[in-house]
Amino acid sequence: MPEAEGGALPAPDIGRPWLSGDWAKWLTAAVLLFVVAGGYWAFSQNHRAKLEQARALAETKRQMSEGEAKAGARQRAAERAEPVPKRTEPGVQAAAVPTEPPRPLANAPSAAGAAPDGLYAGPICYGPAARDPPRCFRAQATISRGRIAGQWPGRDPGVTMFMAGEVSASGEAKIRMHAEKPDGTRTVAVDLAGTLKDGRLDATGSFRNGRTATLNWRKSATGSR
Repeated sequence: MPEAEGGALPAPDIGRPWLSGDWAKWLTAAVLLFVVAGGYWAFSQNHRAKLEQARALAETKRQMSEGEAKAGARQRAAERAEPVPKRTEPGVQAAAVPTEPPRPLANAPSAAGAAPDGLYAGPICYGPAARDPPRCFRAQATISRGRIAGQWPGRDPGVTMFMAGEVSASGEAKIRMHAEKPDGTRTVAVDLAGTLKDGRLDATGSFRNGRTATLNWRKSATGSR
């Protein structure tokens, strides 16, 4: 028997199972309370964050509205400050002063020479020379914008006579003639001066050796422009 070997047995612990079950209940209640408290704290924090965000958004909108209102007020003030253009009286008008046309130079090529422009032709006469009697021949040249230009065959074979000159606005004419060989050599030269008036070109001059030369041309109807 066990009692005989070891002595008296200890009395059974009747209260331990009750204490263990009560402790478990309190532990469960504590855990539940902790979970509820934690959930409430998380909910409150989330709610507070949302409130802060809503307040910040409302403040931003308010500032934007105030900024737009101020900008509009400044624009309206600037528009009111702009000067109103003055209306001109219907009876007062500026009178345009006519400008005086430029006057042509006396020695410049005639701009009004467009009227006498055309072909001029007639005799050229040379006075007596030591080995050449007086003689006349017919030639022609054109006048365009106050410039004289012409050429014709000379008396000697292969020689060409050239004429160049100008007519001023007052009708004064200056003419130079020279003979030119095929190789470009100039043999004779004549300087003449005269007038262009009423369709007539009259000029007189001389060679370098003193021989006289005269020119009496009229404007050609067939060559006029």
